[in-house]
Amino acid sequence: MRVAIVGGPGIGKSTLVRQLGDLYHNGAYGEGEEGVWDRRVLEDIEAGRNPVGVTAYFGALYDANYQDAADHDASGKVIFFEGARITLEAHIAEYPAESRDELRRVLAIGDSWNPDRVIVLTSSTDTIEKHLRLRHRPFENAERLVSRFRLIDAEFRRLAPMYPNTVVIDRDHKEFHDRTGLLDIIHAAGLPLFREIPYRRLERFEASASTREP
Repeated sequence: MRVAIVGGPGIGKSTLVRQLGDLYHNGAYGEGEEGVWDRRVLEDIEAGRNPVGVTAYFGALYDANYQDAADHDASGKVIFFEGARITLEAHIAEYPAESRDELRRVLAIGDSWNPDRVIVLTSSTDTIEKHLRLRHRPFENAERLVSRFRLIDAEFRRLAPMYPNTVVIDRDHKEFHDRTGLLDIIHAAGLPLFREIPYRRLERFEASASTREP
C-alpha cells in the first residue's frame, strides 16, 4: 500500500512521513530539505523564480522515490511518501499566470504514481506559525512562508475532491511525536494497523524466531 502525505509548507509532512515509516517498518520517502536539495532550489523558491525548473525538480525527486519503492513493494506493506501529483498542482497557484500552461505539462510526470491513499494535511495559521518558530530554518522568511501556506493550503483543499483515494485531515491539536496523534491520523485515513514491536522487561534473553539469523 502506497500512502502519500501532502500539505502546505511547514505543516509537518516530513515529520509525519518519518514517524509513520518508523512505526510500520516498511519504508518512507521524504522530499528532503536544506543539505539534500541543490542550493539553487532554495534560492529560487525564496525568490519566487524559475517556476518550471523548481516544479520539474520536485517532480523528478518524487518520481525517483516512487520508482525505487516499486522494487520493494509487496502485499501487506505500507510505504509512505512525501509528495504526490496533487503537490505539484497545488503549488502552481503561487506562480505567475503566464507560466501555468508550462507548469501543467510537468504534472504528467506524476500520472503513473497512483498512491493508494493521499493524506492532505491542513491546519490553522496559528499552528503553522508555531511550527515555523520551532524548526529554526535560517533560509526561511516566516512571514512569506505563512502567506505561501495560506495560498497553497487553499489549493490543496480545492483540489482534494478531484483526486481519488484522498482524505483531508486537520492536523490542529495532533502531535506527531505522540502515539495518540499518530493513531488519530492512521484511523482518520483508514490505514491498516501497524505491527507493534513488543516491549518486555526481561532478566534473561532467548532469541525468538524473528531475531534469529535465517
